[in-house]
Amino acid sequence: MRLSDYPVVFTTDSNYFFSCNAKTIRIISVETGQVVRILSASTEDGGHADTITCVMLNPKNSLQLYSASLDGTIKLWDFNDAVLLKTFEVGTPISHMAIHEGAPSDVYLVVIKKSTKRFHKKQMWKSGGLVAKENSILVRYSLKSTRKRMIRLLSSRSCSGLVISSDGEYLVMTGRYKLHVIHIAAGDGIEQGTVSESDESRFRTYLTPNRIAAVAFHPTEGCIATGDERGRITLWYCFGKNVDRPVTTSMHWHAHKVASLAFTSDGNYLLSGGEESVLVIWQVSTGHKQFLPRLGSEIKHITISPDDSLYAMGHQDNSVNVIRAVDLKIKNSIQGLKLSHTDPINNPLLTGLVIEPRNGHVVLNGLPGTLQFYDPIKDQHIMELEVFPRNKVSRTYQKEIVAPRVMHVAFSNDKAARWMVTVDGRDDKMTTPELYIKFWEYDDDSHTYLLNTRVDSPHTKEVVSCIFNPRQGNQPPMVVTTSLDGTFKVWELTHQGESRRGIEAERAWSCRSTGFYRDMVPRAAGFASDGSLLAVAYDQIITLWNPYLNTLQGVLTQPPENRPIRHLTFLKNSPFLIAATSDHLYSWNLLTCSVWWSYQLKIDRLVASQTNSNFMVTCSNRVHGTAPQHRIMVFKPMDPKPIRIETVEKKLRAITFMPDATAAAKDVVEPILIMNHGFALEILGGRSVEELKAEAEEAAEKARAEALAAETKKSLMSDIFGKTAAADAAAATQQKKEKMQQQDTVASRGMVSKKNMVRNPLFDAPSHVMAPVSSLFEAFMGQLLTQGKAAKDEAKARKKALKQQKLEEAQQQAGAAGNTADTAIDIDMDDEAVEIVGVKEGGDDAIPSSLAKIFSARLSL
Repeated sequence: MRLSDYPVVFTTDSNYFFSCNAKTIRIISVETGQVVRILSASTEDGGHADTITCVMLNPKNSLQLYSASLDGTIKLWDFNDAVLLKTFEVGTPISHMAIHEGAPSDVYLVVIKKSTKRFHKKQMWKSGGLVAKENSILVRYSLKSTRKRMIRLLSSRSCSGLVISSDGEYLVMTGRYKLHVIHIAAGDGIEQGTVSESDESRFRTYLTPNRIAAVAFHPTEGCIATGDERGRITLWYCFGKNVDRPVTTSMHWHAHKVASLAFTSDGNYLLSGGEESVLVIWQVSTGHKQFLPRLGSEIKHITISPDDSLYAMGHQDNSVNVIRAVDLKIKNSIQGLKLSHTDPINNPLLTGLVIEPRNGHVVLNGLPGTLQFYDPIKDQHIMELEVFPRNKVSRTYQKEIVAPRVMHVAFSNDKAARWMVTVDGRDDKMTTPELYIKFWEYDDDSHTYLLNTRVDSPHTKEVVSCIFNPRQGNQPPMVVTTSLDGTFKVWELTHQGESRRGIEAERAWSCRSTGFYRDMVPRAAGFASDGSLLAVAYDQIITLWNPYLNTLQGVLTQPPENRPIRHLTFLKNSPFLIAATSDHLYSWNLLTCSVWWSYQLKIDRLVASQTNSNFMVTCSNRVHGTAPQHRIMVFKPMDPKPIRIETVEKKLRAITFMPDATAAAKDVVEPILIMNHGFALEILGGRSVEELKAEAEEAAEKARAEALAAETKKSLMSDIFGKTAAADAAAATQQKKEKMQQQDTVASRGMVSKKNMVRNPLFDAPSHVMAPVSSLFEAFMGQLLTQGKAAKDEAKARKKALKQQKLEEAQQQAGAAGNTADTAIDIDMDDEAVEIVGVKEGGDDAIPSSLAKIFSARLSL
């Protein structure tokens, strides 16, 4: 999802905004940040065939939207129903568009036309189409069916802005160092098509010392604001008496290019932004400045809502921040795929596409030094993890800042994905290179990964692979890294110190062992599915190791010496090992230690499935005179014949399998997730995106229902005021079921035990209706402090003996025996059941009658 390529446009009520996203238009809610509707979803339904460059509301009807595209068409949409109303064929790519409500049938366009000069054609041929001179031509296009529908006005180089005055009198176009001001409301020359650039009464051109990057028209005054590449903002008063010699005012704060300018509707404030990631609010009359710093990324576009309550800013990291104008707080932030808007040379995709086992999200490089967690099914940003902390500062002068890079990321193989390992570093070619291995643990409270251990300079040279041991059970997790320094290292989680007083000892990662093979350099590594075997590729040799003992188990060699192994992977629940060189694919059977089959193929990538034994490779296929094509082939380990082939145009940047439980159960090929040449994620094969979205929403709804049920089982209200009638009925039903189950179980054993019977819920009542503790204490303690059955029998025997002695001896001994009062307890124990009965001297009741009267009186109240 590309959000910030072009400025967004608000609806008239400021509740939604339109965002150009390649060939589609997304309508996004300001309140929730969710996409509520998509326009131009497919070319078959009348959508645009190329990138949409600008959108504008119809001045006649605020429920309709105009869109212009590089496919040379203008389309009118009813965005409430997502219905295409009309298409206008311009014939040339459109880069800018402007419409005024005073003349809604006249559209001013900037179309792109490539130079036809021989010198420029030669330059384009030498660069392979990367360097091509393009001219920007300003035309007026009539939406009415007239004889002269498109009238050419002027030509310029590299148009950077097109704005029209609030009264519709003037049109301003900027290109490179020129500011073109056109008086479009003077006379009828434009209508007749006789206007010319040489007409000084209509066309005025002003030169600037620096290249113009942004332009904005004052809404109430005859003033134009321009921002240049040196960070200077200039206000041009070039209307009325100041046509020949315009009065200019300069305002300067930005250190780099001013990327965007926007006036508020009353014209009192001017908003500017650029590479500094700071929104500057200028008070036009006084020059006073207000700042909103640390926005995270360079500001590319600024749009103000019709009611001046919101500012929408498009950033370089493919995000849109909606700011409240009252307190300058972020109301909502909509984030797309960050890598799509970074420089692929300075920030390449080194991690590839890694699937997080916990939620099935894809993890990849974000901004320099960060990782982005992204949901490819919902096309939604999940979170960003800053692996290499740094201060985001702008560059000084023209010197570029060398940013850190995250080179590898891997997750533990358990479903909880408790551990994550990253490899990052920075090398500016001037100071000592930095290299780190960092181990992260998932925190359930913050729902993110927290740094557990950082290892500085784990290897002396670059790390080429980093993998987790997929073993299961109670054994500590293990990680293996290989490096160009000729070694591989085994890292394991250990306990630091001993557990004391129930507090668990701190855990940290440390190097368990180091291995090497001759003087060769390891290129790739892989673990068997049970974690008992480690394979490390040294040039054309595959070495097999015991990762726990660090002992060499065997050596496999097959390719020629001049073709080193570039990719190596084991297959899940299979004895096969797949190795790939630059032009060959090998399937090794470790049961026979021989090559099962081989395939001559130029391989770019090799990826194994995490749910079955399938694997896939990508290869480029270019025929002379045609565009290159990339093929994706899926294999089974025992058969050299592919079970699936996909063809993708242009270059593939990354590829992986999408986790799909239904595909694993049916033993079919999983969906394939790719990143295409335009840094967009696509899902090939498997179930449709709608089905995957429905399944994800159903799982999320089920999880929310379970969480809500767990919360409603016990709450603060129920603790204070007791359970509700519905809860009591449900509890009674559940107790009845449990009682029946217990009785059935005991009956099957041929006995009934009173300790397994359901207890009388004596205290299951609200606190304000229960008897006070003082009245319960005596009876409660009387039942606790009782004696056993043997004591009772002994007391009875002693009592009888004393009575007999009383008749025979004196009155004093009989009186002493008569004052004796004891408490007895009958205990009837056997191997399977225990019966406890409390007996008082005055009767055989288990619960005192006074206690029952107190409770009955309280409950009746």
